[in-house]
Amino acid sequence: MSWIITDLWKTLELHQSEYANLLTDDDRITAYEIINRIASDVGSKWGVFLQLNFPPGQTNVSSSNLGHRNLTVLVFRDRKKFANVSESEVKQAFDPLNPVAIDSAGFGYEGFRVRLSNGRIDCLPGGVHLWCEITPQVLEVLDWLFANAYGMEQTEC
Repeated sequence: MSWIITDLWKTLELHQSEYANLLTDDDRITAYEIINRIASDVGSKWGVFLQLNFPPGQTNVSSSNLGHRNLTVLVFRDRKKFANVSESEVKQAFDPLNPVAIDSAGFGYEGFRVRLSNGRIDCLPGGVHLWCEITPQVLEVLDWLFANAYGMEQTEC
């Protein structure tokens, strides 16, 4: 997983000239479209769905830290149960992040919301929503998750 996010960061930086000025103007919607087209292209390359989220009320969007939080990564959109690992094992994988709380995701799915001191991670059988700063420790947990719960290993593209 870290390889996908690292690729996203590099690609966003490489294409920064396409959207950076639009973020500071009144044309943020166009910037968001360009940014998510780039994310979609990176996700397609790795066989996942990538989307940057722009929550309402977020005013200071900086092109230098795009993709470092508020990121969705989906592998299996409709999966309702974890495969190859138990929900309990997945929960334990988040222990190194010192979660404040872990709550059930509900909606008839396995999965949960991992509340951290700097945000949260929604971990579902089909993918993750990262509403926190993506740190090296978060990337380590995601690498375990993607290898063990989603069956994805780093490949060359």
